Amino acid sequence: MRKLMPRFERLDASTLGFPTGDPKITVTVLSPRIVRVELRQIGQNAAPSYLADREWTPTPFDVVDGDPVRLVTTDLRVEVSRAPLRVAVLDSRDDWLLREPADAGVSAELAADVAGRRRVRASFVFSGEQHFYGLGQGGAAFDRLGAVRQLWNTHIGHGPGSDMGVPLLVSSRGYALFFDNPGDAVVSVGRSDGGLRIVYTAETGRLAWYFLLGGDVRGVMREVAELLGRAPMPPRWALGFLQSTRHFEDTAELRRLGHTLREKRIPCDALIYLSTYGDALGWNRGVGHLEFQPTLWADPGALLAEMRAQHFEIITHEYPVLHEQSPLFAEAEARGYLLDAGYERASPTGANYRQGQRYVDFSDPGARAWWWSAHRDLVRLGIAGWWLDGGEGPPAESALHGGSGTLLHNIYDRYRHEGFAEGEARDRPDQRVFLLCRSGAAGMQRFGASTWSGDINNDFATLEAQISLGLSTGLSGVPYWGTDVGGFFHPIPETGELYARWFQLGAFSPIFRSHGWVWREHVPWAHGSEVETICRRYAELRYRLLPYTYTLAWQAHTLGLPLMRPLVMRYPDDPRVWGLGHQFLWGDDLLVAPVTRAGATAWPVYLPAGAWYDFWTGARHDGPGGITVAAPLDRLPLFVRDIRFWKTGG
Repeated sequence: MRKLMPRFERLDASTLGFPTGDPKITVTVLSPRIVRVELRQIGQNAAPSYLADREWTPTPFDVVDGDPVRLVTTDLRVEVSRAPLRVAVLDSRDDWLLREPADAGVSAELAADVAGRRRVRASFVFSGEQHFYGLGQGGAAFDRLGAVRQLWNTHIGHGPGSDMGVPLLVSSRGYALFFDNPGDAVVSVGRSDGGLRIVYTAETGRLAWYFLLGGDVRGVMREVAELLGRAPMPPRWALGFLQSTRHFEDTAELRRLGHTLREKRIPCDALIYLSTYGDALGWNRGVGHLEFQPTLWADPGALLAEMRAQHFEIITHEYPVLHEQSPLFAEAEARGYLLDAGYERASPTGANYRQGQRYVDFSDPGARAWWWSAHRDLVRLGIAGWWLDGGEGPPAESALHGGSGTLLHNIYDRYRHEGFAEGEARDRPDQRVFLLCRSGAAGMQRFGASTWSGDINNDFATLEAQISLGLSTGLSGVPYWGTDVGGFFHPIPETGELYARWFQLGAFSPIFRSHGWVWREHVPWAHGSEVETICRRYAELRYRLLPYTYTLAWQAHTLGLPLMRPLVMRYPDDPRVWGLGHQFLWGDDLLVAPVTRAGATAWPVYLPAGAWYDFWTGARHDGPGGITVAAPLDRLPLFVRDIRFWKTGG
């Protein structure tokens, strides 16, 4: 008699394998609330992962043999059925949340264009009405239901700015899906194909998906932090106002900026300096150099000491490339730390920074350590943080130490973050890390990396779009996000109204930073005394609220909660907030409704259930329901849940 193969095998204390199924998968219980399902592929090599290496403490779970096989933890159930093999996930009440459809589960197929490359795919159906969030920074909608997201890090200046894909999808039903594959991928949320489906397709790499159960959106963020890593506490100064710059005429102008901020009594904690772009002088010799510009910064130690004496921290800018005229270039090339890919050679005159520089291969641990070591002179001079620009990743056809560009493009800049965080831990273990990054990836937060929305235009429509971008980034596990106050490019003339309204949003963004193409028009006094007074007021409010904001940073560190929170996080049972992405909560107690229309002097606000008090007048309003409030230029619609908060000013 032919011996029957077992339906499953226990591979270790946490993992069951299903060797006879079609497809062949493993199911690993990482915690009572987190499980991993992985497709087993023939000849599968080790693959890059967004996750940190760690040993998970074995979680007790029961296995009930049958069809389906059931894995039971205290909080969830996983069912694996046969013929065909499909996975479903249920909560502790046995209500199903997500399952693979009978006609489409997980699969791998050979790609037609490249020998040996396998495209992987996973499909799911979900129960009842659900709304979805996350997937990184980018895309038009806050609610991802019905959206298709291309997960390929991109920067489009003058348009949507930075698009940073994070393969984390959070459901309003209190769970999340995470796909641990950094490769070029697409997620369709609500594809109509025999019912509404979530379909994930990656062009290369492995297929491993994680189910995280939180009970509600707030609880999901705790599990996301457990899986992807916790954001460390930022430096306290990084929670203040940061003034960014571009290029200077001379050293006198460089020195004048800090003096003017202090003379005008506008609170500010850090000054940020851009690289030299061709003939336009910044902090260094040029993009791909780490030495100070000798004319503008003839005595960098003395200039930096003067700025620190005024109580400013200093942040320097760089791209992930090396210039052939850098004294570091020959060594980097000899060690194999440079990619063939890099920037094109543009005009050598004017403010052009693209001069044939080549990408540093941050997928190589040796290159990461070497690159950090090249920053030690800057560390000795007291540079406090690092502006890591332009890290969207090398082209798909690039060959990196860790794999192809198709596979590593999205995770490229996160390797750079890792190198800086490891270097800081070695050289300045008592100093908190601050990285300001245009691009990134899932898990970047655990390296002290924040992000901003890139080089966007200066109009009210773009201002309005920032709010949902910030909320989506926070729900992707990255709590520290900001935007160029005033917008970056200026296809239309700058106005004091736009700058004031953007500054108000900045005061309630995790990273509060003013920046722009014409940076002199993006300082608080650039638009006359009225706007200067408004900016001072909101900068002062930022600092008045700093104890509260610091508590939010602690919650980000310990609970995985973003500082800037969608209303659905606190009011998940209110259907009017499921798609609400143009106002938000700052923590749990402040409701912020930024004004994003030119000429507005009144503004509609939705208040969820409970009593809400106007921050400026103390007037009480009871939710749920909409109201319209006065919104002159100096007033950001702002409400508090507790009248004691209003009476003490936070």
